[in-house]
Amino acid sequence: MSSLWNQTVDRSDATNAVSTHRKQGYKFMRGPVQKILTDTIKEKMEGTTYDPLRSAQTAKELADVIKERVKNLGYSRYKLIVQVTVGEKTGQALRLASRCLWDTTTDNFASDFYENASVYCVGMVFGLYYE
Repeated sequence: MSSLWNQTVDRSDATNAVSTHRKQGYKFMRGPVQKILTDTIKEKMEGTTYDPLRSAQTAKELADVIKERVKNLGYSRYKLIVQVTVGEKTGQALRLASRCLWDTTTDNFASDFYENASVYCVGMVFGLYYE
């Protein structure tokens, strides 16, 4: 069993093959995705009040719209993960965190936060490049 842990694997050929297929300028750009997040969340949430019966549906609808709009940017080689959280604002503090293993040369994320007197909304989009 310990011999398996001590073996080294030469992955330079696989890494070079992957790198040659990636085109320059193909990185998931945060700016345009951030604008979509901001505009979509504001458009849907502005003037709304918190409704515990509709918050899950609102989050799903927002995630679906955001994902479609980001797809229209042309990230065909990216796996898009969209997470939206909608909750009641009652004076509490909120901290959301996420972890992901990715390639910093191609993968990226964007996030946005919206709040009014009764509701908050956090949206995150992760773009993970795949071959």
